[in-house]
Amino acid sequence: MNKDSSSFSSSSSIPLSGFIGLALIFAAGPLGTDMFLPSIPAITEALSTDAASTQLAITTFMIGMGLGQVIFGPVSDKLGRRRLLILGTILGLVASVVCSLAFSIHILIAARLLQGIAGGIGAVLVRAIITDRSSTADAAKSFALLMAINGVAPIVAPLIGGVLHEVTGWRGVFWVLAVIAVAQLFVALRNPESLPVGKRAQGSVMHTYRTMGTLLSRPDFVGHVLIFGFGFGTMFAFIAGSSVVFQTQLGMSPVVYSVLFAINASSLIVMSVLNVRLSGVVSPRVLQKWGLALIAVGSLALLLVAFLLTPHVKGASVTDGEAAPIWFIIVCLVCTVIATSGNGLLMANTTVLAQGIAARQAGAGSAVLGATQFLVAGLVSPMAALGADKLLMLAVTMCASAAIAHVGNLCVVRAA
Repeated sequence: MNKDSSSFSSSSSIPLSGFIGLALIFAAGPLGTDMFLPSIPAITEALSTDAASTQLAITTFMIGMGLGQVIFGPVSDKLGRRRLLILGTILGLVASVVCSLAFSIHILIAARLLQGIAGGIGAVLVRAIITDRSSTADAAKSFALLMAINGVAPIVAPLIGGVLHEVTGWRGVFWVLAVIAVAQLFVALRNPESLPVGKRAQGSVMHTYRTMGTLLSRPDFVGHVLIFGFGFGTMFAFIAGSSVVFQTQLGMSPVVYSVLFAINASSLIVMSVLNVRLSGVVSPRVLQKWGLALIAVGSLALLLVAFLLTPHVKGASVTDGEAAPIWFIIVCLVCTVIATSGNGLLMANTTVLAQGIAARQAGAGSAVLGATQFLVAGLVSPMAALGADKLLMLAVTMCASAAIAHVGNLCVVRAA
């Protein structure tokens, strides 16, 4: 294998070209979710089904993402990363082709489950590979860049999906995902094994699953898992509930809402890039604390706005039937931007700290983090939709998530 800058290195650091390849694999989840969204109405009509059934294609994808991480993360500690990474990209390719050819909603849903499993395999193994091959400082930078990529995906992927849908129809979207899967397979084939045989988990494959239980018996690891999962919960609550809040309750148009959503997502990108600059200068634990502070401040501020200002601002209540004033929209947006930007510091550094504890069980540690993330996403999504006052429920959900993240921080402090 060539040792030039365009190939993966076997050293402890990952060259830029190698990282871009891993980032492409890691992006399978966001791309598989967000590129698909503009085609939902057309798929519903083309496959002669209802909207609820088509929405299951999203739900099963998310379930698959969780299953892929839980099943294959620990196994990779025993069998290594490379072969499973290749398997995941092949599965993603096959699933994308089946999606593009699906003639019934049932086939599409089944293929989306497999597509999600493939995305989960990629996500869990990329985190493990970065842990295997990087120092703490380099890993912090890499995870921060991955967060920036995840911040870009929700903005760019629906736009790409919408253009593709107009040009090629909904099946063309899945053909493009298949082409992306081919590129991911090429990356996986070029990727050297990051976990040598001598460093792999001993015992049976089932023993590797028990390592997750061992990790969960450590208060410091559990603390970081809570911080990771429920810190993300503050952001996902916004993703899940913001459309109804800003459009239905506060009266914003879809275009204005899209701009507000993009601004919020951009704050994650900006803070993730700042995190890259700070890594190596400020410790991951300190950056994690800064992130915790930001999600708490933003969430509490939104709760105060929803509880104290909404009853007195014309257009802010769900019963007013008119648009809220722009200053009120800006105040709400500032609160959510503060909370979301905190995740730009929180997610990457918490991953580094948790994976540092997992050490030689990086696959199992990555699986626990990933599974918790999707579990929390499943919990906060319906919570944010409860009640008549959606803004208040969004704020309550974000505050509850931030509070549990801070409970996780107490676990870390007490274990120190």
